[in-house]
Formats: sequence, C-alpha cells, structure tokens
Amino acid sequence: MIKFSDQDKARITAAIHAAEKNTSGEFVAVVARISDHYLFLPLLWAAIVALLVPGVFLLFSVPLAYMHVYQIQLAVFIVLALLFLFVPELHLHLIPRHIKHARASRLAKAQFYLQGVHVTHDRSGVLFFVSLAEHYVEIVADRGIHEKLGEAHWQGIIRTFVEHVQKGQVVEGFVAAISACGEAMAQHYPPDPDNTDELPGGLIEI
Repeated sequence: MIKFSDQDKARITAAIHAAEKNTSGEFVAVVARISDHYLFLPLLWAAIVALLVPGVFLLFSVPLAYMHVYQIQLAVFIVLALLFLFVPELHLHLIPRHIKHARASRLAKAQFYLQGVHVTHDRSGVLFFVSLAEHYVEIVADRGIHEKLGEAHWQGIIRTFVEHVQKGQVVEGFVAAISACGEAMAQHYPPDPDNTDELPGGLIEI
C-alpha cells in the first residue's frame, strides 16, 4: 500500500494553492486506503466452501460420523473466514470489480458533502478522490462545472488522472489533475480578490 511522505503531501498542497491562484474554484484532494470492509462476500465464500465439504467426503467415500463432518465444516468456515477477512490480497480478489468501484464511487460522493465541497460561495468546488485498494479514481464537482468545461475536456482530465494512478503514480496523478482542472476553470471561474479559502488545502487521508 502506498504511503505518502511529507514531501508528497507538500507537492499536492502546492498544486492546490497554485491552481487556486488562477481561479475562484476550490479544490480538495482525498485519498482512501480502502472504501469498504466488504465483510459480506468473504464470509459468503467461506460458507460456500464449507458447505461443499460433505460432498467431497461423499465423492471419495470417506467414512465419517455426521458430528465429525459438522466439526470439519465449522473449522473450514472459521479458517477461511479469518483468511479471507485478514489477508487483504485474498480479501479484495474475492470482491467483483463492479462492486469495489460502486463502493468507492459512493465514498467519493459522500466525501464531496462531508468535506463541504458542495457549499462553496460560487459552487465551484471540486473533489479529487483516489481509493488505493480499489485502484479507483473519481473527480466530483458541481454540475455547472461539468457543463462549462465540456464533457470531452472533463474526460481528458479524468483520463490523465487514471493513467497516473494505474501506474502507481498517485501523487503525480493528483498534481496533474488539479493543475489541468485549475487551468480549465480559470476561463469560467476567474480569480476573485475577495474570495476566501473555504476548504482544506492539503491531502486528506481517510
């Protein structure tokens, strides 16, 4: 799992401050280690494997008392449940990609509101979100920003962000996306001398 050094955080903070000098837009960067605990599916997989145990014994004609079969089933369930839940590499591989991305997207939108990005003075707040475990990236902004920048321009910023994160260059992804968004928004949300900094200017880790 990626760890962010003080230098990494300083680069992201500097990118936010530099972008905000050119526009009245407000930018927030959030990184999540994981977007959900995903307890249900690992336990479901452990239960399914445990339920198959009697079939294996029947297939190979293993003579066991019902009580012993039950005890083995219980042991298999407990061992697999612990393994699936506490070994992240196994845990996350059991979760379908669309579920991981749905949970990460839900967390991104929740952070948009929890960090107050939706209540900036000009409704010009933008959230840059990365969930490391899910390898997921999302930029959340008010609808008006999407409309003014245009879908093609917006998708280009997201694509650059995603490409960096997929290469493990999370800091570079944040910096590139924030800078590109700041340049694009400068045309539609010019700097306001009276505009105060309403949102956190550094990397928020959750």
